Amino acid sequence: MYARVATISGDHIEQVVKFLEENNTKDKKGYKGGYVLTDHNKQKTMTVTLWKSKETLDDSFPEAKKILDQISKDITGMPIEIEVYEVAAKAKK
Repeated sequence: MYARVATISGDHIEQVVKFLEENNTKDKKGYKGGYVLTDHNKQKTMTVTLWKSKETLDDSFPEAKKILDQISKDITGMPIEIEVYEVAAKAKK
């Protein structure tokens, strides 16, 4: 499994969360889930989307980049950092 992590800076947390809810990728092939993490004190939002394979993560990138570029252009005015990780382990309950 793979994860795409996008870090969005700025005091626009509510607008970013609303935009992401309206433009989610839950119906994409290989999508396994996702999270939106916020820190109001640091004025930072992070998105984590999980993908079945590197291939499905890569296939989803053009749409994800379009969404993140739109957030950067229309909401924050700041670049968004995008990173990719392989999920190495899953914690058990």
